[in-house]
Amino acid sequence: MAFYVVAMPQPEFARWLAHEAGPASTPTTPQAQEGMHLFTASGCGACHTVRGTSATGGIGPDLSHVGGRLSLAAATLPNDEAAFARWIKDNQHIKPGNLMPPYGIFSESELAAVSNYLAGLR
Repeated sequence: MAFYVVAMPQPEFARWLAHEAGPASTPTTPQAQEGMHLFTASGCGACHTVRGTSATGGIGPDLSHVGGRLSLAAATLPNDEAAFARWIKDNQHIKPGNLMPPYGIFSESELAAVSNYLAGLR
């Protein structure tokens, strides 16, 4: 598994850590709001936590600030909306053996909305 290491001065790290411990940002655009609704209505919150929402799962990664990460899937993908969409739809092809089931239930517009919501969680 690959990952990035970021070194920063102690005061900057303290600010980052405090932010990371806080709740997720509230979506402000209609597309991101739809994505949040789809995320919660489709059961994603059974596995993933997004602090400040009804998503309180503990099996998968905490996604409260996932949009601010340097990469997705242990540096397998860049962190952008297109990568979120690819991961949600076909994650087993990208990283075989991961524990997330593929979500082929979303239409293209729904997938774009969920991806937009996740990318906005900074």
